[in-house]
Amino acid sequence: MKKSITSTVRMAQRLLPLWVTILIISCNTPNPGYTEDDIAIIPKPLNFTLGEGSFEISVKTPLAQSDGISDKAVGFLNGLLGKAAGFTLEKSSGNLEKGIVFFTKEGFKKGGYGLHVNPDKITIEATEASGFFNAVQTIRQLLPKEIEQNRVVDTDWYVPSVDIQDEPRFEWRGMHNDLSRHFFDVDEVKQFLDYLALYKMNTYHMHLTDDQGWRMEIKKYPLLTEKGAWRIPNNQDTICNTRAVENDLYTIDPAKFKEVDGERKYGGFFTQEQIKEIISYADDRCITVIPEVDMPGHFKSAIDNYPFLSCNEESGWDTVFTYPTCLGKETTYEFMKNVLSEVVELFPTEYIHIGGDEVNIKSWEVCPHCQKVIADNGLKDEHELQSFFNRDIERFLHSKGKKLLGWDEIVEGGLTKDATVMWWRGWRPEAPKKAAEQGNDVIITTTDAYYFDYLNEGNPLEKIYNYEPVPKSFTEKEEANVLGIQANLWSEWIPSFKRLQYQAFPRMIAVAENAWAPKKSKDFMAFNTRVEKQYPRLEEMGVYYYIPIVKGLDKELAMVDSTKVKLDLAYPLEGVEIYYTTDGSVPSKGSLRYSGPFVVTDTVEIKARAYKGDIYNDIKKTKVIQKSYLDPVGVTPTEKGLKRFILKGKYKKVADLELNKGQAWQKVDSIDLADYKEGKRFNMVFSGYFHAEENGIYEFETRSDGGDHLYIGDTLVVDNSGWHGPRKRYGKVALKSGWYPIVIKYRPSDNPRVINAWYGLQGEELQSINSEVTGH
Repeated sequence: MKKSITSTVRMAQRLLPLWVTILIISCNTPNPGYTEDDIAIIPKPLNFTLGEGSFEISVKTPLAQSDGISDKAVGFLNGLLGKAAGFTLEKSSGNLEKGIVFFTKEGFKKGGYGLHVNPDKITIEATEASGFFNAVQTIRQLLPKEIEQNRVVDTDWYVPSVDIQDEPRFEWRGMHNDLSRHFFDVDEVKQFLDYLALYKMNTYHMHLTDDQGWRMEIKKYPLLTEKGAWRIPNNQDTICNTRAVENDLYTIDPAKFKEVDGERKYGGFFTQEQIKEIISYADDRCITVIPEVDMPGHFKSAIDNYPFLSCNEESGWDTVFTYPTCLGKETTYEFMKNVLSEVVELFPTEYIHIGGDEVNIKSWEVCPHCQKVIADNGLKDEHELQSFFNRDIERFLHSKGKKLLGWDEIVEGGLTKDATVMWWRGWRPEAPKKAAEQGNDVIITTTDAYYFDYLNEGNPLEKIYNYEPVPKSFTEKEEANVLGIQANLWSEWIPSFKRLQYQAFPRMIAVAENAWAPKKSKDFMAFNTRVEKQYPRLEEMGVYYYIPIVKGLDKELAMVDSTKVKLDLAYPLEGVEIYYTTDGSVPSKGSLRYSGPFVVTDTVEIKARAYKGDIYNDIKKTKVIQKSYLDPVGVTPTEKGLKRFILKGKYKKVADLELNKGQAWQKVDSIDLADYKEGKRFNMVFSGYFHAEENGIYEFETRSDGGDHLYIGDTLVVDNSGWHGPRKRYGKVALKSGWYPIVIKYRPSDNPRVINAWYGLQGEELQSINSEVTGH
């Protein structure tokens, strides 16, 4: 026993130097290093270099500022650390050798900054407050995702060593919330502002009034919120309630209902104190809040309660839009200015948005008051009457030190030099061009890419990212008048904050990058990789983001005896799985998990949705219908292609197009307008035979303006009739191998633009119908 103890002591003496060495080495081990794959900053910095090692932020880390310009940035950083790390950084004076230093330096563009991180020190340089704040957002994204937590997390807070010089492309980097159609409360607005801050967006557009609800307290006109902020459920609510049966994201928040005049009504509004609270919260994040009070149209919620505002003292809807305010009564101008007087007192921004879009001018055309103003002021028409009103309101705003901002319709009757235009109608490129030509500032917020009430499938992430906001027709001088870009979240079918998140993310991230990074640096694949690395951070923040939709059920499926169903995701994303049902029930994570194509032998309804953890997306569904084979005809065409017949005159319906005996025709190889692009008052009939190479379900699709029918034999397969602009329609038919009569009838619109047709076996890529598969 004694010998054993002695041996143990001697062994310990030999090992002691090794333990000491290990301890010394471990104490001097440099902070962890990072690779570029570990870093996913959005928006992409202008210039970025990754160094070695990292800087650890701890309770002992000192912090210094050269002056108070960086106070907002320091306050925000300490706010993050206080919640997630459980400590805040104490401010030191003097030039720190180690720690975090905010140093004011001239020469940076507004919003721009320099960030230099090494294992000993973080140096942040900027010229003004928003530059420092944006630098902190970069640090925020470099820190572990747990920094987004609202509770203390046990982790180390390392910032990778980087050298960044960064600045924004555009001054205006905005997001919009429509608070009228469906209302979002103060806490939800604050959460949304936090999202903007993370991605260096600096403008928040509050759409506060519309036909469906008045959302801001105006003390001079208390009925605007006592009555105008509340409505009985409308058609938009009905649609949301219908969708909510299968999708909880469409559930309307029950907290936003209350009893008003003995009826259960939906609504809500911000008191002026709450507006101040929102503005202060935004200002702490270097975000400007833009109020929109829609006028002279979209004003029903006010006219309902102050009927003297309309031309006939009645409130209501015309065919599409509501009756506007009367622009021939002095009381209208007085009312608007009284409202705006309270608005300008609350909002420190230089811009006041007055809407001005989608105004129904019919009531002005017959209103003696409006017609008198037109005559007395030598105005050309009702569009100039609206501009007369706009200019009067603009003079009033100028007297308050503000600028007028409106949707691009305000261009139509003429603009003053100081008005700013939001271009939303992508189909009206002449509006921003006209504004920029005469020196007006323009903000790009078009339906082409920046309407986020459109489903993700309609305006997908790649489309938004690759969209260049400045029109090609702009000169360099006109481009200088583009203030920036903004995406809009109109809330007709966004009744919950979760649905708002789902519609905004990840598309908002693409807007943030396009507003910040130069257009020459675009690379969608690289950008999407960075987006996917943002998802864990968004999950920490409780953001319910869009995940890829299920593909394969966008059209009816047809079968004779059975059909194979193949599902896929719109794009690959790790951790996403598809679940489906074949009995019409709502799919959940307890339903069948898709692992590969499956066979259906009955006429069933298939529903599918994707899941990523607890996040799910919209259901995709279709019905399986049964078809019987058509029999081929015993004809073998001797010539390739189709006969094209031209019928002159105007026909009411596509079905009315009938060929006469002996009708002249031309042989054609494809279905198109060909040499009739500039034609007028003509119709086309394509006739011949189509060859089905093998037995199966064939899909046919047409695209036309005006209308068309596609027949196989006597069967109407595609009904694309009606009176419409260019659109697609499809149909399916079971064909055995062989030749079949095919007829395509086309009645163009007054401005003929397109007629095309495609075919393919069900589930395969469609191909153009041409002379390779047709004959006569």
